[in-house]
Amino acid sequence: MHMAYHIDTGLIIEKFNVDCECPLCEIQKIVEEQFLHEFLNDAVMEDNTRIKVGKKGFCAHHFDMLFARRNKLSVALQIDTRVNVLKTILSEEKSARSALKQVKELDQASKTCVLCDYVEDSMVKYYKTIAQMFVRERDFFKTIIKSKGFCLKHYAELLRYSRYAGFAVKEYVSILGGVQKRNVERLQAELKKFCDKHDYRNALEPLGSAETALPRMREKLYGKKID
Repeated sequence: MHMAYHIDTGLIIEKFNVDCECPLCEIQKIVEEQFLHEFLNDAVMEDNTRIKVGKKGFCAHHFDMLFARRNKLSVALQIDTRVNVLKTILSEEKSARSALKQVKELDQASKTCVLCDYVEDSMVKYYKTIAQMFVRERDFFKTIIKSKGFCLKHYAELLRYSRYAGFAVKEYVSILGGVQKRNVERLQAELKKFCDKHDYRNALEPLGSAETALPRMREKLYGKKID
């Protein structure tokens, strides 16, 4: 089994039309779910996957997501593989110098995650495809303009891969920037309304959408919180 994520342009259009602060967070959630499913099922039996898990392990976020699901045995087998690799780093050092070498190896080992790599590789394909759709899909630019923008990470990634819009790259980054700025200001205005509501003079003013301004600003700044 070779793990790959096939890009669905229909999913892009669907999530860009969702009322949310970042359609790419919505897409990433689906991508993550697919890989979590595979790591808890077929992938655990694949030698190639077990080697990658041993080499890179999981970050705390993805460990928790795997552990929250039913197949605990699959998680345990993969973590056992990872610990066998980590044991090769652990040793009783004889000097501060050699201890610092172990620190460097442990620091590096704590920063890798095989699931993060798979998810990020798939998301890069989405960033590129969205830029290409801007050129190829006649009305897709209207869909982008009508969206509520993106979290900061995904906005930065869209800009990073904007060259895939080819001859239309200048128009593409201009539209992305306009959408992002307008929606950050929209949220900031709601946040201000939320703050102003706490002044006794505004006690009777209806909060409306400002009531959820803070968690939505969290999503805009840091991305969607995924359980």
